[in-house]
Amino acid sequence: MFKLNLKIALRNLFKNKVYAAINIGGLALGLTAFVLLLLFINHETNYDKWNPDLDKVYQIREHHDSFTPDNQQHWMESVESRVGALVTNKVPQFKQVTKVGISWGDGYSVKLANADPILIKDIRDADSLFFKVFPYKFVQGDQLTAISTPNTIVLKRSVALKLFGTEKVLGKQLKLLMWRTDEGRMVTVTGVVEDPSTPQSVNFNAILHSGEREQDPDQISNTNHCEVYALAAQKLDTTAVNKVLQKVYVDYKKRTIVDQKGIDFKDYYKNGKTPGLKIVPLQEVYSTPSLTPSWLDKIKPIIALSIFLLLVSIINFVNLSTAQSVQRAKEVGVKKVLGAYKKQLVIQFLLESAIQTLASLFICVILVEILLPAFSNQFDVQLSFWHSKQLLSMLFQLVGLFIFITLLAGFYPAWMLSKYNPVKVLKGNYENGFKGIALRNGLVIVQFIIAVTFIIGIGVMQQQTSYVANKDLGFNRDKLINISTNYNDGDPFGERVKRVTGVKYVATTTQVMGNTFNFSNEITFNNQKYDLNTVTVTMDALPALGVQVVKGRIFSRAYGQDTINSVVINQSAERLLGKNMVGKQYKTFKGTNVFQVVGVIKDYNNEGFDKAVLPTIYKVTHLGGSSNTNNLLIRFESENYKPAMKAIEGIWKELYPAFPMRYIAVEDAFQNELKATRRQMQIIVLFSVISVILSLLGLFALSAFIAKRKTKEIAIRKILGASNFQVINMLNRSFLILVIIANLISWPIAFILTRKWLEGFAYRIDMPIWPFLMATLLSVVIAVFTVSLQARKAAVNNPVDALKYE
Repeated sequence: MFKLNLKIALRNLFKNKVYAAINIGGLALGLTAFVLLLLFINHETNYDKWNPDLDKVYQIREHHDSFTPDNQQHWMESVESRVGALVTNKVPQFKQVTKVGISWGDGYSVKLANADPILIKDIRDADSLFFKVFPYKFVQGDQLTAISTPNTIVLKRSVALKLFGTEKVLGKQLKLLMWRTDEGRMVTVTGVVEDPSTPQSVNFNAILHSGEREQDPDQISNTNHCEVYALAAQKLDTTAVNKVLQKVYVDYKKRTIVDQKGIDFKDYYKNGKTPGLKIVPLQEVYSTPSLTPSWLDKIKPIIALSIFLLLVSIINFVNLSTAQSVQRAKEVGVKKVLGAYKKQLVIQFLLESAIQTLASLFICVILVEILLPAFSNQFDVQLSFWHSKQLLSMLFQLVGLFIFITLLAGFYPAWMLSKYNPVKVLKGNYENGFKGIALRNGLVIVQFIIAVTFIIGIGVMQQQTSYVANKDLGFNRDKLINISTNYNDGDPFGERVKRVTGVKYVATTTQVMGNTFNFSNEITFNNQKYDLNTVTVTMDALPALGVQVVKGRIFSRAYGQDTINSVVINQSAERLLGKNMVGKQYKTFKGTNVFQVVGVIKDYNNEGFDKAVLPTIYKVTHLGGSSNTNNLLIRFESENYKPAMKAIEGIWKELYPAFPMRYIAVEDAFQNELKATRRQMQIIVLFSVISVILSLLGLFALSAFIAKRKTKEIAIRKILGASNFQVINMLNRSFLILVIIANLISWPIAFILTRKWLEGFAYRIDMPIWPFLMATLLSVVIAVFTVSLQARKAAVNNPVDALKYE
C-alpha cells in the first residue's frame, strides 16, 4: 500500500508541476530563514559548554556605578579587585578564586625578534590561579605551574601558530607593549592551550601573568577593577550563596567606605544607590551582559520574522493544496466507492505533504550553505552547518521540523480531501467539499496581515534610519580622525603633528564617537548636589570637534583662568542646573574646589542613538581629578588629507617603531553606530519581500480555487450578457474585502511593534502615517493585479465548454 501511495503521490506532483514547485519553493524559503535562525541560536546557547566542569565556575558581579556609560548603578562584571580576597576568605564554598584583567584597548603590541610588531587583542593579565579555575587543555606546558611565576604567558594554539608558525613554543620570548611610549615587558611562553570547541564568555588570545594581579592597591582609597571568577566544589544554590555574599559585602563596605570615598555608608548609599555582590553561573554570563541587551533581546525581531515567514509558507502550502481539491475530488470519490478508508486517504495525502516537505528541506540545506557566509557576517559570528560541533543535534532538530511541518501543513488538506461524500462528488456536486472556504479566507487574511505589517515596518525603519543618518550631532565629524593613543599638551608626537601641512587642530577628549568614557562627579550648586558627567579635555578639543556654542565662549589660550578653574557645560547640564549659567560658580564634592562656567555648548552625540546625551561638564584643568582615554583627535584643513595622514604615519613609525598606529575617521565611527540598525533593516526588507511574494502566491492559489469553483456560475453569467470586466470585478470584490480586513487588523499591530522599536532610540521620529497608507495602497494594487490575472483567464473561457455536459 505504501508503494502504491508513493507512486500516486509522485504522479500527482509531476502532473501539477507548477503548484508543486510553488509549494516546495515557498516552504524552502520559509525553512531556510528558520534553519539559519536555529544555527544562530545553537551557537549562542552553546557558550561555555566546552568542559563539563565549567558548571561549577561562577562569575562575581558587583552593583556599582564606576565607569558605567550612564553613571548609574548596574550589576557589573568588572569589580573592585579586593572582592577576590573577600570572597576567598569569607565564602568557604569556593575552592579557588581568580582575578582577570579587563581587555586592554586595541590590544598589546607583540614584538618578536627581527619581526614587525603586531597588535593582538584580548591578552589578559591574570593571577596564578587562572588555570586552576578554568580547565583548559594544555597542548604544551603544565596547567598547574604555567603561570606560577611573573612575566610568563600562555598562548592559545591559534595565536602560537600565528606568531611562530608552530605550537612548540615553550621558552620563547615576546616583548609586550601596552601603549606607544611603553618600554615594554619581556615575557616567556610557558604554555599553549587548545582553542575551545565552543564559544567562551571569558575570551582571550593569551593569558599574561605579570604578577601585579596577585596584590591589591596599597592605599585603601585607590581602586583597581578586574573580573573575578570562582570555582566551587559542586554546583551551588545561587540564591543561598548570594544571601551570604550580600551580607559579607555590606559589612565590608561599612568598614571601608569612609577611607575609600571620604563619606559614611548611609550618606553614600542614598538616593537609590544600593550595595550589592552576587554570583552568576559561568554558563549564564554571556546571556546576561551587564550593560548591553542580551543576544536573545537583540534577535527577538529576527525570531518573530522567521516564525512569521515560516507561517506564511505553511499557509501557502495549505491554500495551494486545497486549491487543487476540485481536481482530486473524483479520485477520492472513486477510492471511497472501491472501499478505501478515511485513514488510508489521510495517510496518502500526508505522504504527498511529506515528499514536498522533504524536497523543501533538501533545497533549504543548499540555500543555507549558500547564504551562511552572508548571514554570519550580518551577526558577526562564524557559523557552519556541516562542520558544526552541534551537527548531530541540528539533524535531530531538522527531523523534528520535518515532522512538524508535514503534520502542520499537510493535515488539514488531507483531512478535508478525505471527507468528501463520494456519492455527491461522483454526481458532480462539490459543494459539500468546500466547507473550508472561511478558513482559507482567514489564512489569506493572516498572510496579508504579516505582509502589510512588514511593509509598514520597512517604511518606519527607513524614516528613522534616515533621520539618524542626517541628524545634527552637535559637532562636525568631517575631516576628523581619532588615533588610538593617549595625549597631553606638549606631547612630542602631538607637537610634530601640529607642524604637518594640512593639520588644523590636535587635541584629546574622553567623549568622541567610537570611544567614550564617562566619569561621574558630584558637585554642589545653590546648596543642592548633582551628579554630572565630567570630561577632561585639552585646550583645542572643543574647536577640533567643531561644537556649536550656545552661550558664552569655549576654552581659549587668551584666558589664563581656563587652565585653572573654568568649565564649559552642555545644554543638558544647563537644563538640570538652571537657566543663564554663564558666570555662575559651583563647588566640587566637599567644597574643596570652585569652578566657574564660561560657556554652554549644544549637546553633541558621542555614543549610540539609543542613549541620551548626559549632562556634562568639560574642563581643561586637572583640578578635581582627570580622566583619560586613548583618543587623539586630529582636525584637517581640507577633505583631501591623505598626504597629511601619510606624513603623520611616518612620524609615528619614526618615534614608536615597536607599536603599530591605529586610527579611525570619526565619520566611519558614526557609520559603525548605524550598522546594527541598517543590518536589521536589510533583514526585514528581505523577509518582507519574500513574505509579499508568498502571500501573492497564496492569493493566486485561492483565486484559482474560487475561479474553478465558479466555472459554471461564470459561464451562466456570460450567457446572460455579463462582460469580461464584470466577471473580473465580481472575483476581485471578494478578495479586496479580505485585503482591506487584513489592513485594518495590521495597522494597530504594526503601530504597536514599530513604536516599541522606536522606543529603543533616545532620538527618534514621530510615528509617520505615510508607511501605513503606502502599505495599504501597495497591498490593494498587488492583490487586484494578481487576482485579475486569474480572473481574466476564467472570464475569457468559452461558456459552452463549462456547460456542455449539463
